[in-house]
Amino acid sequence: MKKLYGLLAVLAVMGLFGCGGPRIKAPTMAGGGSYSIAVLSDRGITPELGPDRSNQHNQVGEWMERDLLRMLKRAGYTPRLVSSRGEFAAGSGEYLLTVRMVRYNPGSKAARMLVGFGAGATSLDTHYELYGASPQPLLAEDHGVGSSIEWTKVVQKLNQQMVDAVSRKLAEGAGRG
Repeated sequence: MKKLYGLLAVLAVMGLFGCGGPRIKAPTMAGGGSYSIAVLSDRGITPELGPDRSNQHNQVGEWMERDLLRMLKRAGYTPRLVSSRGEFAAGSGEYLLTVRMVRYNPGSKAARMLVGFGAGATSLDTHYELYGASPQPLLAEDHGVGSSIEWTKVVQKLNQQMVDAVSRKLAEGAGRG
C-alpha cells in the first residue's frame, strides 16, 4: 500500500512540474552560446474593454509574461522583457518575439466547479511573431486554447506551444537573419 501511495505522489509531482515547460529545447549557436530572445507583449487592452476586463487582461498578461520568460529560460534561451520595439537591436543570435492577446474569455469558475464537462471554460487566443534582423517575421502564428480547469493552464499551454514553435524555427536554421 505504501508503494502505491509513493507512486501516486511521484506521478502527481511529475504532473505538476514535468508538464509545465517546453517540450523542445533551444538550439545552440555555432559558437555554443544561447540565443537571446527579447519579448514584447501586447495585452490587447482597448478602451472598449472597460475597467473590469482591462484588469483581467492585465492580470493574465502579467502572469503570461513571467511564465513565458521562465519557459524560454528553461528551454535554454536568454530571455528578457522589453516594453517597446525600440529596445530591441537585431544582432547575431538576437531575436524579438512579439506576443499579442487577441481574445480572452475568463469563463465562469463557478460553472467549472459545479457543472464540469467544459461548462464555464476559459479561453485565450494569441498571435505571435518572431523577428531576426529582417523586418519580415521569421515566424507568425495564431494559437488558441480553452480549458475547463484554470486560466493559468491555458496560458501555460499557449506559452509551451510558442516556445516549441520558436525552437523548431531556429533549429531549422532559417532564423539566422
